[in-house]
Amino acid sequence: MNSSKQTLKEQFKDQVERLGKMVGKLDKVSTQFSYIRGGYFLVSILALYFIAQTGSDGIFFTSLLALTGGFIYLIARHKRITDHRERLSFLQKLKEQHIARMNLDWDKLPDYHITGDMNAHPFADDLHIVGDYSLHHLMDTSVYPKSSERLSNWLLNESPDKKQIETRQQLITDLIPLSGFRDRIQVQAFMSQKNISDKDWSMEKLLTWMKAPKEVKFLGTLLILSALSIANIVLLITAIAGLTGPWVLLTFVTYLGFYNFNSHKIGELFEAGYQIEKQMSRFGKILVYIEQYSFSGNSSLQNFFKSLKEHDESPSKYLKRVSRLAGAASLQANQVLWPLVNMVLPWDMFFSMKMESLKKELAPKLEGWLDDFYELEALNSIANFAYLNPDCSFPEITSNSDDLFEAEQLGHPLISDEERVSNDFIIREDKDLFLITGSNMAGKSTFLRTVGINLAMTFAGAPVQAKSLKTNLFRLFTSINVKDSLEGGLSHFYAEVRRLRRLLDELESDHELPLFFFVDEIFKGTNNRERFQGSTAFLKHVAGKNGIGMVSTHDLELASLEKEIPQLSNWHFSETIEGGKMSFGYKIKAGPCPTTNALKIMEMEGLPVE
Repeated sequence: MNSSKQTLKEQFKDQVERLGKMVGKLDKVSTQFSYIRGGYFLVSILALYFIAQTGSDGIFFTSLLALTGGFIYLIARHKRITDHRERLSFLQKLKEQHIARMNLDWDKLPDYHITGDMNAHPFADDLHIVGDYSLHHLMDTSVYPKSSERLSNWLLNESPDKKQIETRQQLITDLIPLSGFRDRIQVQAFMSQKNISDKDWSMEKLLTWMKAPKEVKFLGTLLILSALSIANIVLLITAIAGLTGPWVLLTFVTYLGFYNFNSHKIGELFEAGYQIEKQMSRFGKILVYIEQYSFSGNSSLQNFFKSLKEHDESPSKYLKRVSRLAGAASLQANQVLWPLVNMVLPWDMFFSMKMESLKKELAPKLEGWLDDFYELEALNSIANFAYLNPDCSFPEITSNSDDLFEAEQLGHPLISDEERVSNDFIIREDKDLFLITGSNMAGKSTFLRTVGINLAMTFAGAPVQAKSLKTNLFRLFTSINVKDSLEGGLSHFYAEVRRLRRLLDELESDHELPLFFFVDEIFKGTNNRERFQGSTAFLKHVAGKNGIGMVSTHDLELASLEKEIPQLSNWHFSETIEGGKMSFGYKIKAGPCPTTNALKIMEMEGLPVE
C-alpha cells in the first residue's frame, strides 16, 4: 500500500479515537444538564409556592419571570451542548467512513439511495458506475440528494467537454487540501437536514413556491386599508374627546368588511413565513459559512463563490430580511394579539406584500445559491476521493492525432490496493481495434472495465487510478454484462445482438466525438461456427470507423484476422500452472494467447476430461 495512504489511515484512526473521547465527555455533560434542569424545575416550583404564601403578586410574578428566564437559559445551554455533541459524532462517523472508503469496506459506508434501470445507458451498468458497491457509491459524500444526482450525472456523461473537464479539475485540485472546509460543509449540511418532519418543505419546494409568485395587487388595497385605519384612529380619539359623533363605527365596519373581502391575499402568510424562515435558517448557515470563509490566493474558488461573497447581495443580508418578515408573519400564531393588531392596522396585508416582493427578489438568488451548493457537494465528493487516494492522478485531455490514449500503471479503482494489478497501455492512430484473447479468469473482462471506468472518471473531471493518463475525448459504449430478459422474452444472445446493433448505430453516427467501445466475449451465446462467422464480420465492419474498440474473446481463431484487418492488433492475458495450481499475473501482453485452460480447470475440479 502507498505509504502516504497508510499514514492518512493512521491519522484518521487517531482522529476517530480523539473525537470519540470528546463525544463521551459531552454525553456526561449532557446527562448532568438533564439532572440540573430537573432539579432547577423542582426547586423553582417549591420557591414559587413559598413566595405565593407571602401574598405579594408583584414579588410572585417577578420571581416567575426570573425563574422562567433561568429555565429557558438552561434549555438553550443544553441544546448547544447536544448540538455540539451531534456535530462531533457526525464528524467521527465521517472519519470512520474515510477509512472505509480507503479499505473498500462497503458495509461501513452510507446506504445507497439512487435507484433506476440503467440498461439503456451506454455504459453505466457494465462499468459499475452507479448502484450498490459502485464508483458513485464509493465517491459520493453528498448530504443533499440533488448533489448526489449531479455527481452521478458527471460520471455518466455521454458527451464530454474539454473546457468543463479542465474547469472541474482545477476546482477539485484547489479543494483537495481543504479537508477541514469539506468536513465542515458536510457537518453543516447534516445539521441542516436532521429532524426534518414530513410537514417541512424541501428546498426544491420552497424554490418552486418562490418562483411562482401570485399576481396579486396589494398596493391599492393597502392604501385604502391604511386610510381607513388612520380614519378609525382619528375618529375614535375625537369621539372620546366629544368632538365628533360615533362615526368611527361606520369607518370601522367598512375597514373590517374591506379587509375580509381581501383576506384571500394573506391566506398563506403564516405558513409561507414559517417555511421560508425555517428552511433558509437551516440552509443559510451553510451559505454564511462559505460566505465568510477566506479563499485567499485561490482564484478558481474565489470566482466560483463570487455570488455568495457580494456584500450587497450576500446570503447573510437576505437571512436577516427573512428573519424579520418571518417574525412579523408569526403574529398569526397568536390568536389573541393577532386579531387585535389587524383590527387596528393592516398588518398581515402589509407583510404579505413584503413577502411577495421578497419572493421575486430572492428566488433567482436562491436558485443560484442552491445550484452552486449542489455543484460544491459534488466537487467535494471527488476532492475527497482524491484526498483519500494519493496514488491517483489527474489525466490530461489531449487532441493528439498520434497517441490517442496512453496510460501508465492503470488500475481498477474498485479493486483493493492489495489485489489490484496495474497495466501500461497505449493506443496510436494506426491501430484502433484490439482483440484481447486469454484463458478463463485471466483478466480480460477486468481490463476492459478498467479502461472504461477510468475514462468515465476522466470525463467527469475526477482523478484516475493511474500514475499518468493522457487521452483524447471519446463517447463510451459497452457490451460487457448483457442481461437477458424473461419479462421481455429476450434470450441472452438476442439481447447481445440488440446491444451490438445499437453500438453500430452509435459508431456510424455523425457525432463529432469518436466512440470508444468495449465488447466482452463477443457472441458467446451461440455455437462455435456461427460465433466465429459473426465475430469476423463484426470486426471487419467496425475497423476503421470513427472510434476505438476493445473486444475480448475465447476464440483464438479470430487472432488470424490481424493479417486481414490492418487496424486490428492482438493482445492477451495468460496464466501459469505450477504444482497443479493455476496462477494469474493479470498483465496484458502483445500477441494472441498461446494457451487455454478450460480443460485444466475442469480436471482440477474433478470433472471427467477426455
